[in-house]
Amino acid sequence: MRTSHLGATAAVVLACAALALPAQARPLDRLIPGLFGGEFATSITPRAAVDAQRPKVADRFRGLSAAVAAARSQAPIPSASGAFAFTWSDDLETYVRAPYSLGPSLAERAQTLGRGSKFVSLSYTHIDFDTLEGQSLNHVGSVQPALTADFIAQLPPEDRERALDNQLDSEINLDFSLDLFFLTMAYGLTDTIDLSASLTVNRAHMKARGNAMITDPNGDGGAFFVVSQQGVIVGGSGPICRTDFRCAADTAADTAVGTGDIFLRSKWHALHFDMADFAVVGVLTIPTGNADDFLGFHDPTFTPWVVASAAYGPIEPHFNLGYSIRSDDDVGQAQWIAGAGVRLTDRFTIVGDFLGYHDDKRDGINDDVIQSALGVRLNLIGDLVLTTMFQFPLNDDGLRADVIYTGQVEYTF
Repeated sequence: MRTSHLGATAAVVLACAALALPAQARPLDRLIPGLFGGEFATSITPRAAVDAQRPKVADRFRGLSAAVAAARSQAPIPSASGAFAFTWSDDLETYVRAPYSLGPSLAERAQTLGRGSKFVSLSYTHIDFDTLEGQSLNHVGSVQPALTADFIAQLPPEDRERALDNQLDSEINLDFSLDLFFLTMAYGLTDTIDLSASLTVNRAHMKARGNAMITDPNGDGGAFFVVSQQGVIVGGSGPICRTDFRCAADTAADTAVGTGDIFLRSKWHALHFDMADFAVVGVLTIPTGNADDFLGFHDPTFTPWVVASAAYGPIEPHFNLGYSIRSDDDVGQAQWIAGAGVRLTDRFTIVGDFLGYHDDKRDGINDDVIQSALGVRLNLIGDLVLTTMFQFPLNDDGLRADVIYTGQVEYTF
């Protein structure tokens, strides 16, 4: 009956995911490049020959897809260790609950569930991104010449002189958030081997607002947006935009909801010493989520982990070290989690972690992302455990949120 409960839970989640497939007109990764029609169309008058160039401000987000892939790791798949572990009692000739804390939530501990034990959890994580490489997503701007050098070279001398100093200032304000739902199921295959799977349903929401204006330091005219420019402003206000065809504005917003990736995981409790336990973990990510909508990875990922944990009275430190082997589209990265759980009572544990991610393949993007995490785990009743976790950034690298919220409910059979 308990096994059928797991199957029923999985079926419900998959059915909800099937009903929540994305239906937006275009992929989210094309939202920002599509602002202003994908280019700035300018000339010396609104109806002259067109000079077209790509908005440089959009280039600031060119690595957004890979940055999101790395940022998604900041919401790790929930631990499949379970709040409870069971060991064989020679005196009772049966498995009994080990005297551990309620365990980590973001990390793994070396101990396994125990032969025949089952574990199921449902977790939710919300990420509302705030910065990209330390710059606020509310004010990402760039400056470029209003007219290209090749176009200016073709102008009459008087027009060329007036247009040379014209600049095109543009800015994008971005709202971007992810909601991640994980259904995780684990089974103790032997006393030292666990198998688990995580199914996901994700939601990505993006809203971008772009503004652009042509500035003329000498006030002698020169460049304008042409009439065909998407979002061009006529009859605007302000010292610059009140001049027709000097400003442009555009907005775009969309939401994608659907199945995310599937995570298959195995853990082997390899070594036991009085001072610590060691395990190896392998995680295979199957890319069933739409990567173009930021719902999953582009290609399969394999992440081997080395796990160490110990118990010194009520304090249980743990350390996880792994490397995600990904394609160039998703970018591989080294990952580590170090922290400890403190068992205040048999039913209440406080968990603190530091999380790090290092990308050595792209200079200047996600080089070293360091997070802190603090949470509580409460054994509310029976084998039911509730968890709340909060993550906070410790540096500015990468695509980051000021706070990441995670809630989890789990049950061990």
